[in-house]
Amino acid sequence: MTAPQPIASGDLADLFPLDRSYTFLNHGSFGSVPLEVLAAQQAIRMEIEARPIEMIDRRMKTMLPVARARVARFVGATTDRLGFVANATEGVNAVLRSMVWERGDEVVVVDHVYNAMRKSLLRLEGEFGIVLRQITVTLPIDGPQRWMDAVVGAFAPRTKLLLLDHITSPTALILPVAELVAAARKRGILTLIDGAHAPGSIELNIDQIDADAYTANLHKWVCAPKGCAFLTANAEFCARLHPLATSHWFGDGFAREFDWQGTRDMSPWLTAPAAIDFFARFGWDKVRAHNHQLAVWSQRFLCDTWQVAPLSPIDGSMLASMAAVKLPAGVQPLFESATALQAHLYDQHRIEIPIIDWHGTWHARVSCHLHTSPALVERLSAVVLGLRQ
Repeated sequence: MTAPQPIASGDLADLFPLDRSYTFLNHGSFGSVPLEVLAAQQAIRMEIEARPIEMIDRRMKTMLPVARARVARFVGATTDRLGFVANATEGVNAVLRSMVWERGDEVVVVDHVYNAMRKSLLRLEGEFGIVLRQITVTLPIDGPQRWMDAVVGAFAPRTKLLLLDHITSPTALILPVAELVAAARKRGILTLIDGAHAPGSIELNIDQIDADAYTANLHKWVCAPKGCAFLTANAEFCARLHPLATSHWFGDGFAREFDWQGTRDMSPWLTAPAAIDFFARFGWDKVRAHNHQLAVWSQRFLCDTWQVAPLSPIDGSMLASMAAVKLPAGVQPLFESATALQAHLYDQHRIEIPIIDWHGTWHARVSCHLHTSPALVERLSAVVLGLRQ
């Protein structure tokens, strides 16, 4: 399999303020904002600082709805049912804290769930006596039906909420969320989707997924400034959702409540349209296709050079813009922990990549964006293999 070619001429990494002396393969945690988008944010910040009361107290009432509308069109959501938050973790907690819990209510998650969400549920377990039912989906996985069988098989009479990652963080796999949402709705179970990695990574139509609530980051694959995310919900669920910070616009409707959560830097939210439009110049279909193809190539290349089996189908049908690959034999015993290996790669080899301990087996998770080149993945492969010498 040949690595995909860049989607435009020139070195696209020059569009980002990345330190090119490092091998950066962790855009999935949070990446670099394009220089042009940073300039747009700075212009907004300077305007706010020039006339702070006018901008924050008065003009935000008209500026934020424009930004919300642009984001809603991009992700396939209804504008008046989309509110801004700082990150997907805040969005999930806004939902969890808006629900009325009774002792014994069950929440179903899979073991691939993002750890911050697991911790949020454990807090509810201690406070309200809910039951966290974490089901195991073993790797490797051969297709989406495994998710369906495992999740639907965990539903019980007291299951109140199904919380799912759209794309798993530790294992970089796409879940069949629309099908799982439909299955849960038939049983009267509420659904909350953590789509942290979805916008900009896969084509997205949130209204068609039809979850009760969906939250996602724009500071990952859309490359908006840090602290730019959103929460959206269906019409029925919107009425009971509120931001974590109750403020002046409480009771004025979902979108307005989320527009004003007290004094904060709103420039990331206002810059979101600039980030969307930046990549729209290349064509979002082309951007997503390039990043996906590079992730598929990276999985196959690393599996071949490291002589390991893939975690999901080698055709990349369960991948978006990331791939998690098991480390080659002989590397894991050299380090006391996955964290120690990750630090070694960064400190000694200037490689930024997460090393994930998945049930005792370590994996490297490669992220691919326009600034990622096959040469970076090839260097990772060679350095990791060299650790055994």
